[in-house]
Amino acid sequence: MEKNSKKYIGISFLIFFIIIFIFLIMKSSFFNIKTINVVGNYLVSTEEIIALSDTLEKNIFLISKAKIAERIMNNPYIEKVTINRKLPSTLVIRIDEKKVKGVLKLNNLFVNIDDNGRMIQALDTFPHDKVFVIEGINVKEYIPNEYVSKDKNILISLKEVLKVCEYTKELGIISVDLRDLENIKFKTNGSLIINVGDCSNLDYKLGYARTIIKNKLLKNQSGIIEITSSGIAVFKKQ
Repeated sequence: MEKNSKKYIGISFLIFFIIIFIFLIMKSSFFNIKTINVVGNYLVSTEEIIALSDTLEKNIFLISKAKIAERIMNNPYIEKVTINRKLPSTLVIRIDEKKVKGVLKLNNLFVNIDDNGRMIQALDTFPHDKVFVIEGINVKEYIPNEYVSKDKNILISLKEVLKVCEYTKELGIISVDLRDLENIKFKTNGSLIINVGDCSNLDYKLGYARTIIKNKLLKNQSGIIEITSSGIAVFKKQ
């Protein structure tokens, strides 16, 4: 009985010291966050992410990683946030940003869209010359993270177009018209229109268009490049 009593007292003292130790850790400034390393951001500044995290000088054990991620995700360009603690006082925030693939005109605004056809942000001026304009989709209002259309066929065609956006830069494509999904038209900065039909095999079809565009005989020419489903490309001068 006496042996059990001593054992109980020993365990009680151990628990007491553990509680005191934890309490001291929680109150010690030694574990306050002094450094925040932000990785993977390109469009969103490190300063903005640190400000959104709102964690500087807060105890590294008491912060909620879920709540920090939620605050950072308020920025429309952020796709995913991963947070890791690095003791004693450093926080590592890894950012996955949405990829801006195109832009839509909405009244006097330009709306950036990602590779899934979701709206990212509305801007007063055209974002930059590395994205092309999506025409022919009727967007009534800007809603962050919403798809530009509820029509599944439009979204399917749009996603296929956005998949080849890197290819379109090489060809000097500045816009795509999706008014008629069976007759999709790309427009280049050289006054050429590339009619690719539907959204199937776009990389294949644009490959044929590239052959014609790179032809020196067509330099500074304006006209239409018609590409059939069988892969035949024909240039029609205007």
